[in-house]
Amino acid sequence: MNIFPCLKFGRKGNDQSTDSTGLILAKYASLHTHIKVVEIMDDDSGLKAKARVMAQLEEFAKGEFYLITDADIRVKPEWAKYMVRSMEQETGVCSGTTVVKGSGAWGKMQEMDWAYFMGMLNIISYNGVPATAVGNNMIVRADAYHQVGGYRGIQFSITEDYKLYSEICKKGWKWNNIMQKEVTAYSAPIFGIATLLHQRKRWLSGGRELPWYWWVLFGIFGLFYFFIPVLIILNPLAGLAIWVIKWILQTRLIAGIYRLIDEPKPGLFSFTVYEIFITANTLLTAVFAILPLKTNWKNRHY
Repeated sequence: MNIFPCLKFGRKGNDQSTDSTGLILAKYASLHTHIKVVEIMDDDSGLKAKARVMAQLEEFAKGEFYLITDADIRVKPEWAKYMVRSMEQETGVCSGTTVVKGSGAWGKMQEMDWAYFMGMLNIISYNGVPATAVGNNMIVRADAYHQVGGYRGIQFSITEDYKLYSEICKKGWKWNNIMQKEVTAYSAPIFGIATLLHQRKRWLSGGRELPWYWWVLFGIFGLFYFFIPVLIILNPLAGLAIWVIKWILQTRLIAGIYRLIDEPKPGLFSFTVYEIFITANTLLTAVFAILPLKTNWKNRHY
Protein backbone atom coordinates (compact mmCIF):
# COMPACT_ATOMS: atom_id res chain seq x y z
CA MET A 1 0.00 0.00 0.00
CA ASN A 2 1.24 3.45 -0.90
CA ILE A 3 -0.30 6.87 -0.67
CA PHE A 4 -0.03 9.58 -3.29
CA PRO A 5 -2.06 12.53 -1.93
CA CYS A 6 -2.32 16.25 -2.24
CA LEU A 7 -3.31 18.22 0.85
CA LYS A 8 -7.06 17.90 0.37
CA PHE A 9 -7.46 14.25 -0.57
CA GLY A 10 -5.48 11.06 -0.77
CA ARG A 11 -5.39 7.83 -2.72
CA LYS A 12 -4.25 4.60 -1.16
CA GLY A 13 -3.09 1.84 -3.47
CA ASN A 14 -3.80 -1.75 -2.46
CA ASP A 15 -0.97 -3.55 -4.29
CA GLN A 16 -2.52 -7.00 -4.62
CA SER A 17 -2.19 -7.66 -0.90
CA THR A 18 -2.80 -11.24 0.19
CA ASP A 19 -3.78 -10.38 3.75
CA SER A 20 -6.68 -8.26 5.05
CA THR A 21 -5.26 -4.95 3.76
CA GLY A 22 -8.14 -4.47 1.33
CA LEU A 23 -10.74 -4.81 4.07
CA ILE A 24 -8.84 -2.49 6.41
CA LEU A 25 -8.55 0.15 3.69
CA ALA A 26 -12.21 -0.13 2.77
CA LYS A 27 -13.22 0.41 6.40
CA TYR A 28 -10.81 3.34 6.73
CA ALA A 29 -12.11 4.96 3.55
CA SER A 30 -15.70 4.61 4.76
CA LEU A 31 -14.81 6.64 7.84
CA HIS A 32 -12.76 9.27 5.98
CA THR A 33 -14.45 10.38 2.78
CA HIS A 34 -11.37 12.22 1.50
CA ILE A 35 -9.55 8.87 1.23
CA LYS A 36 -10.13 6.69 -1.82
CA VAL A 37 -8.77 3.20 -2.35
CA VAL A 38 -7.35 2.15 -5.72
CA GLU A 39 -6.92 -1.55 -6.46
CA ILE A 40 -3.61 -1.91 -8.29
CA MET A 41 -3.92 -4.14 -11.36
CA ASP A 42 -1.44 -5.91 -13.62
CA ASP A 43 -0.79 -4.00 -16.84
CA ASP A 44 1.58 -3.95 -19.81
CA SER A 45 3.66 -0.98 -18.60
CA GLY A 46 6.63 -3.15 -17.65
CA LEU A 47 6.61 -1.60 -14.19
CA LYS A 48 6.60 -3.64 -11.02
CA ALA A 49 5.89 -3.23 -7.33
CA LYS A 50 5.86 0.35 -6.01
CA ALA A 51 6.68 1.92 -9.39
CA ARG A 52 3.51 0.38 -10.85
CA VAL A 53 1.50 1.52 -7.83
CA MET A 54 2.71 5.10 -8.23
CA ALA A 55 2.08 5.07 -11.98
CA GLN A 56 -1.53 4.03 -11.46
CA LEU A 57 -2.13 6.41 -8.57
CA GLU A 58 -0.78 9.39 -10.51
CA GLU A 59 -3.91 9.32 -12.67
CA PHE A 60 -5.87 10.51 -9.65
CA ALA A 61 -3.31 12.83 -8.04
CA LYS A 62 -4.00 16.54 -8.23
CA GLY A 63 -2.32 19.52 -6.67
CA GLU A 64 1.12 21.11 -6.56
CA PHE A 65 2.80 18.47 -4.41
CA TYR A 66 2.70 14.68 -4.12
CA LEU A 67 3.44 13.13 -0.74
CA ILE A 68 4.54 9.50 -0.77
CA THR A 69 4.75 6.98 2.06
CA ASP A 70 4.30 3.24 2.62
CA ALA A 71 1.90 0.94 4.42
CA ASP A 72 4.24 0.19 7.32
CA ILE A 73 4.98 3.86 8.00
CA ARG A 74 3.51 6.05 10.74
CA VAL A 75 3.83 9.80 10.27
CA LYS A 76 3.14 12.64 12.69
CA PRO A 77 -0.02 14.79 12.55
CA GLU A 78 1.75 17.78 10.99
CA TRP A 79 3.95 15.72 8.66
CA ALA A 80 2.33 16.93 5.43
CA LYS A 81 2.46 20.60 6.45
CA TYR A 82 6.15 20.52 7.33
CA MET A 83 7.04 18.51 4.24
CA VAL A 84 5.37 21.12 2.02
CA ARG A 85 7.16 23.91 3.89
CA SER A 86 10.48 22.28 2.98
CA MET A 87 9.82 22.73 -0.74
CA GLU A 88 11.49 25.96 -1.74
CA GLN A 89 10.75 27.49 -5.13
CA GLU A 90 13.21 25.41 -7.16
CA THR A 91 13.09 22.25 -5.05
CA GLY A 92 11.74 19.27 -6.97
CA VAL A 93 12.07 16.47 -4.44
CA CYS A 94 12.64 16.16 -0.72
CA SER A 95 12.64 13.43 1.89
CA GLY A 96 12.24 13.44 5.64
CA THR A 97 13.85 11.20 8.23
CA THR A 98 12.66 7.65 8.79
CA VAL A 99 13.60 5.46 11.75
CA VAL A 100 12.58 1.97 12.73
CA LYS A 101 10.48 1.48 15.85
CA GLY A 102 10.14 -2.00 17.24
CA SER A 103 10.33 -3.89 20.48
CA GLY A 104 13.29 -5.88 21.75
CA ALA A 105 16.99 -5.80 20.94
CA TRP A 106 16.47 -6.72 17.27
CA GLY A 107 14.17 -3.74 16.73
CA LYS A 108 16.54 -1.42 18.63
CA MET A 109 19.50 -2.43 16.43
CA GLN A 110 17.54 -1.64 13.27
CA GLU A 111 16.42 1.65 14.80
CA MET A 112 20.03 2.66 15.44
CA ASP A 113 21.08 1.41 12.01
CA TRP A 114 18.52 3.61 10.25
CA ALA A 115 19.46 6.59 12.42
CA TYR A 116 23.13 6.10 11.56
CA PHE A 117 22.65 5.91 7.82
CA MET A 118 20.04 8.68 7.74
CA GLY A 119 22.64 10.82 9.50
CA MET A 120 25.30 10.04 6.91
CA LEU A 121 22.81 10.66 4.12
CA ASN A 122 22.01 14.09 5.50
CA ILE A 123 25.68 14.99 6.02
CA ILE A 124 26.32 14.29 2.34
CA SER A 125 23.23 16.21 1.27
CA TYR A 126 24.00 19.22 3.48
CA ASN A 127 27.40 19.46 1.80
CA GLY A 128 25.77 20.00 -1.57
CA VAL A 129 26.14 16.50 -2.98
CA PRO A 130 23.00 14.82 -4.39
CA ALA A 131 22.35 11.76 -2.27
CA THR A 132 18.99 10.01 -2.49
CA ALA A 133 15.46 10.22 -1.19
CA VAL A 134 13.83 7.89 1.30
CA GLY A 135 10.79 6.71 -0.60
CA ASN A 136 8.71 5.96 2.48
CA ASN A 137 8.93 9.61 3.55
CA MET A 138 9.07 11.75 0.44
CA ILE A 139 7.49 14.75 -1.27
CA VAL A 140 7.72 15.54 -4.98
CA ARG A 141 6.73 18.70 -6.79
CA ALA A 142 4.11 17.79 -9.40
CA ASP A 143 5.82 19.85 -12.13
CA ALA A 144 9.10 18.01 -11.53
CA TYR A 145 7.38 14.64 -11.45
CA HIS A 146 5.64 15.17 -14.77
CA GLN A 147 8.70 16.73 -16.37
CA VAL A 148 10.52 13.39 -16.10
CA GLY A 149 7.40 11.52 -17.21
CA GLY A 150 6.62 10.11 -13.79
CA TYR A 151 7.26 6.46 -13.08
CA ARG A 152 5.91 5.56 -16.51
CA GLY A 153 8.54 7.73 -18.16
CA ILE A 154 11.64 6.43 -16.38
CA GLN A 155 13.31 3.07 -16.67
CA PHE A 156 12.21 0.56 -14.05
CA SER A 157 14.56 0.15 -11.11
CA ILE A 158 14.36 -2.13 -8.07
CA THR A 159 15.02 1.04 -6.03
CA GLU A 160 12.37 3.11 -7.75
CA ASP A 161 12.54 6.01 -5.30
CA TYR A 162 16.20 6.72 -6.03
CA LYS A 163 15.49 6.48 -9.76
CA LEU A 164 12.78 9.15 -9.54
CA TYR A 165 15.01 11.31 -7.33
CA SER A 166 17.98 11.10 -9.70
CA GLU A 167 15.91 11.83 -12.81
CA ILE A 168 14.41 14.93 -11.18
CA CYS A 169 17.87 16.13 -10.14
CA LYS A 170 19.16 15.60 -13.70
CA LYS A 171 16.52 18.07 -14.90
CA GLY A 172 18.10 20.77 -12.76
CA TRP A 173 15.69 20.72 -9.85
CA LYS A 174 17.05 21.22 -6.35
CA TRP A 175 16.72 18.53 -3.69
CA ASN A 176 16.43 18.57 0.06
CA ASN A 177 16.72 16.18 3.00
CA ILE A 178 15.15 17.22 6.27
CA MET A 179 16.12 15.99 9.71
CA GLN A 180 13.69 17.34 12.29
CA LYS A 181 11.11 15.82 14.58
CA GLU A 182 8.06 17.07 12.67
CA VAL A 183 8.91 15.04 9.56
CA THR A 184 10.29 11.97 11.33
CA ALA A 185 8.41 8.86 10.24
CA TYR A 186 8.42 5.46 11.90
CA SER A 187 8.85 2.18 10.05
CA ALA A 188 8.18 -1.35 11.25
CA PRO A 189 11.29 -3.50 11.75
CA ILE A 190 12.35 -6.32 9.44
CA PHE A 191 11.82 -9.74 11.02
CA GLY A 192 14.49 -12.36 10.45
CA ILE A 193 18.08 -12.20 9.26
CA ALA A 194 17.24 -13.58 5.80
CA THR A 195 14.66 -10.84 5.16
CA LEU A 196 17.10 -8.20 6.37
CA LEU A 197 19.77 -9.50 3.99
CA HIS A 198 17.35 -9.46 1.07
CA GLN A 199 16.48 -5.85 1.92
CA ARG A 200 20.15 -4.85 1.91
CA LYS A 201 20.79 -6.77 -1.32
CA ARG A 202 17.91 -4.87 -2.90
CA TRP A 203 19.49 -1.58 -1.83
CA LEU A 204 22.87 -2.60 -3.24
CA SER A 205 21.29 -3.80 -6.50
CA GLY A 206 19.62 -0.45 -6.98
CA GLY A 207 22.83 1.23 -5.90
CA ARG A 208 24.47 0.21 -9.17
CA GLU A 209 22.95 3.35 -10.62
CA LEU A 210 24.55 5.59 -8.00
CA PRO A 211 27.45 7.91 -8.97
CA TRP A 212 30.99 6.57 -8.61
CA TYR A 213 31.74 8.53 -5.46
CA TRP A 214 29.00 6.66 -3.64
CA TRP A 215 30.73 3.38 -4.44
CA VAL A 216 34.00 4.77 -3.11
CA LEU A 217 32.21 5.47 0.18
CA PHE A 218 30.61 2.02 0.17
CA GLY A 219 33.99 0.46 -0.51
CA ILE A 220 35.71 2.29 2.33
CA PHE A 221 32.87 1.46 4.72
CA GLY A 222 32.75 -2.23 3.80
CA LEU A 223 36.47 -2.87 3.58
CA PHE A 224 36.97 -1.50 7.08
CA TYR A 225 35.26 -4.56 8.55
CA PHE A 226 37.36 -6.94 6.46
CA PHE A 227 40.73 -5.29 7.05
CA ILE A 228 40.45 -4.28 10.71
CA PRO A 229 40.60 -7.91 11.98
CA VAL A 230 43.74 -8.42 9.90
CA LEU A 231 45.26 -5.25 11.34
CA ILE A 232 44.40 -6.36 14.87
CA ILE A 233 46.24 -9.64 14.26
CA LEU A 234 49.29 -7.87 12.82
CA ASN A 235 49.29 -4.92 15.24
CA PRO A 236 46.72 -5.33 18.03
CA LEU A 237 47.30 -1.92 19.61
CA ALA A 238 46.94 0.03 16.35
CA GLY A 239 43.98 -2.04 15.18
CA LEU A 240 42.03 -1.69 18.42
CA ALA A 241 42.84 2.04 18.63
CA ILE A 242 41.42 2.63 15.14
CA TRP A 243 38.32 0.59 15.94
CA VAL A 244 37.70 2.50 19.19
CA ILE A 245 38.08 5.86 17.43
CA LYS A 246 35.62 4.74 14.77
CA TRP A 247 33.17 3.60 17.49
CA ILE A 248 33.41 6.95 19.29
CA LEU A 249 32.77 8.97 16.11
CA GLN A 250 29.94 6.65 15.10
CA THR A 251 28.34 6.87 18.55
CA ARG A 252 28.51 10.66 18.58
CA LEU A 253 26.89 10.83 15.15
CA ILE A 254 24.03 8.52 16.10
CA ALA A 255 23.47 10.34 19.41
CA GLY A 256 23.36 13.62 17.51
CA ILE A 257 20.71 12.26 15.15
CA TYR A 258 18.54 11.23 18.09
CA ARG A 259 18.82 14.76 19.49
CA LEU A 260 17.85 16.34 16.17
CA ILE A 261 14.72 14.25 15.77
CA ASP A 262 13.91 14.45 19.49
CA GLU A 263 13.95 10.71 20.16
CA PRO A 264 15.18 9.01 23.37
CA LYS A 265 18.90 8.30 23.03
CA PRO A 266 20.05 4.67 23.43
CA GLY A 267 22.27 3.77 26.36
CA LEU A 268 25.97 2.99 26.18
CA PHE A 269 25.30 -0.75 26.21
CA SER A 270 23.10 -0.44 23.11
CA PHE A 271 25.84 1.45 21.28
CA THR A 272 28.26 -1.36 22.11
CA VAL A 273 25.87 -4.07 20.94
CA TYR A 274 25.18 -2.05 17.79
CA GLU A 275 28.88 -2.23 16.87
CA ILE A 276 28.59 -6.02 16.91
CA PHE A 277 25.38 -5.81 14.86
CA ILE A 278 26.77 -3.51 12.18
CA THR A 279 29.96 -5.57 11.88
CA ALA A 280 28.07 -8.84 11.40
CA ASN A 281 25.47 -7.22 9.15
CA THR A 282 28.10 -5.65 6.88
CA LEU A 283 30.07 -8.88 6.49
CA LEU A 284 26.97 -11.01 5.88
CA THR A 285 25.53 -8.49 3.41
CA ALA A 286 28.78 -8.39 1.43
CA VAL A 287 28.76 -12.19 1.08
CA PHE A 288 25.01 -12.44 0.44
CA ALA A 289 25.14 -9.74 -2.25
CA ILE A 290 27.47 -11.78 -4.47
CA LEU A 291 25.51 -15.02 -4.17
CA PRO A 292 23.60 -15.90 -7.39
CA LEU A 293 20.22 -15.51 -5.72
CA LYS A 294 17.31 -13.35 -6.78
CA THR A 295 16.24 -10.65 -4.38
CA ASN A 296 13.07 -11.65 -2.56
CA TRP A 297 11.30 -8.52 -1.37
CA LYS A 298 7.74 -8.76 -0.05
CA ASN A 299 7.25 -12.06 -1.88
CA ARG A 300 8.35 -10.65 -5.22
CA HIS A 301 11.56 -11.76 -6.87
CA TYR A 302 13.95 -9.53 -8.83
